[in-house]
Amino acid sequence: MREILKLGGKLLLLTAVAGLALGLTNAITKGPIEEQAVAAANAARQTVLGGAETFEQVLENENGMDEIHRGLDASGNVVGYTGKITTRGYGGPIEVTVGVSVDGVITGVNVGGSAFSETAGLGARVKEPWFGEQFAGLSAPVALAKNGGEIDAVSSATISSTAVTTAVNDACAAIMDCMEGR
Repeated sequence: MREILKLGGKLLLLTAVAGLALGLTNAITKGPIEEQAVAAANAARQTVLGGAETFEQVLENENGMDEIHRGLDASGNVVGYTGKITTRGYGGPIEVTVGVSVDGVITGVNVGGSAFSETAGLGARVKEPWFGEQFAGLSAPVALAKNGGEIDAVSSATISSTAVTTAVNDACAAIMDCMEGR
């Protein structure tokens, strides 16, 4: 019985030290991880709405949108809006950030996200710049070429391509609603 208590005490001490170490590591890394997430989101917004210097949040977690930001130039004039929406692709969630100018034209699309897990070499190709660049200069709704639209799908990745295209259309609709409600 004494041996069991002794062993249990050692195990308790070991798990307490491990738990303390994990808690301390989490406390130390939490701030930098959040800063990295904010920097990545700002970079995505800047990529899709290049004329904006700063961004003001207009909406968060409403109507299927993760967020909508108003993009302002150096003088404080609105140059457009960005919206981030998370959709479901073949392999999991896909974050799509869309930029729209004040006249309703798509200025850019950024695809990815921290949980992006589309199949490498197939669905993951929706993250490649050429895919997102196809949307620039168009007005929503957009469609894949196989459906009579102007967007070329990634070969053998119709689910991922369709998910991104649908997300772009949904984001544009939400942004346009937000612009009308200025």
